[in-house]
Amino acid sequence: MAADDLLFVVLDGAGGCLVALDEPTFTEPVSRTGRDGIIHLIPARAGARPGPPRRTSLRLATGTAAGASAAATVLLTPLAGAALGAAALALGTAGGRVSWEDRRVALHRPADTAVFAEAFSAVQATLLVWPRLRDLVSVPAPSVPLAGSLWTLAGLLHDRAAAGRRLIDLTRAAAGLPAGPASAALHASLADRRARLGETLTGLDAEIGRRVRALESLAGECVDLVRDERAVRAAVDAVRRADGLLDRLHPARDPGVEFAELTSSIIGAYRDLTHLP
Repeated sequence: MAADDLLFVVLDGAGGCLVALDEPTFTEPVSRTGRDGIIHLIPARAGARPGPPRRTSLRLATGTAAGASAAATVLLTPLAGAALGAAALALGTAGGRVSWEDRRVALHRPADTAVFAEAFSAVQATLLVWPRLRDLVSVPAPSVPLAGSLWTLAGLLHDRAAAGRRLIDLTRAAAGLPAGPASAALHASLADRRARLGETLTGLDAEIGRRVRALESLAGECVDLVRDERAVRAAVDAVRRADGLLDRLHPARDPGVEFAELTSSIIGAYRDLTHLP
């Protein structure tokens, strides 16, 4: 694991996803691709289970990383704010022992993995074209806030799945609880928790959607700008090449033609003078 690696993403090809702050281990070959510290690990076999890292590295989000987060706040709003605060805590823990379980998020539902994959794809697109934008935005690399956004999104997806499971548990418990005065208070408690969990799920759905849309919007704007700049450069180059060809194809005065015209005019005048037909 390189010192500047920030986040590791494993999409196992079987509907599962692991997002970790340390590089997990595998017992089989894994391809490793990445850009600016956000690493994509692709197991050779679908459904391969990653293991804990050989060594946990406690990286602190200070110095350059913290500066990059602050500088990118303007660009990444509404990704900034709470997301960047969570990222600063997630990407480095000051003090205390931190286990592997604390530094990873596992998504098991294919629907949650699909949502995260969309956001991850948007981040990859942004990082791919960022070298063309870094001078414009004055941010060398947005990897720290983007990694923080992905980490926070994974946590929200995990929490939503857990809340959904608890809601199912409450519904089943309410269905199995007998009616009557003796269980009325418990029925009321179950109904209250179900209502509160329902509201929480609605809020999580909205927040997850907002974060994914923000990442996709950022990627779209970056890619569109680079694409449009390339289109403008291609158009200017096409005009320049056409002008060069037109300059070369413009016929110059032919001396042979001039000589033929002069000779023809002299012969014509001579015929007129000598009354030749």
